Amino acid sequence: MVVRINRRSDPGLLQHPPMPGTVQATVLIFALLALLFALATVHRLVAEDGSLGAAGFFAAMAGASTLVTVALAGRRRWAAYPTYVVTILLATASLGLFGAITIVGLGLLAWVVFALSTRAARDWLSGRRRLR
Repeated sequence: MVVRINRRSDPGLLQHPPMPGTVQATVLIFALLALLFALATVHRLVAEDGSLGAAGFFAAMAGASTLVTVALAGRRRWAAYPTYVVTILLATASLGLFGAITIVGLGLLAWVVFALSTRAARDWLSGRRRLR
């Protein structure tokens, strides 16, 4: 693994290459989704007419989104796989609710496929570095 020298502080101090912008945006999106699903879980549990099935689904999706966020931010080699799975699950779940939510679900799927397919994201997640 190649590391870059931090020239701003100590020239002898080594640091990891920065996270690519597409991966940063994906981490931010899934962190926001985890927060929204956690809020939806609490709302379904507190609401008088809330169903336990919906609360369970929202809790599972909050946990899955949190896993994706932590895996991508932690630079795990396997992080792309749960990201694709959760995104496909969200996209297929949104197909039954034809409308704006379908556009959001399919847009998220298109973004994740694009973001994690870029060379910088693949290299960053796999740990391979290229000397330039």
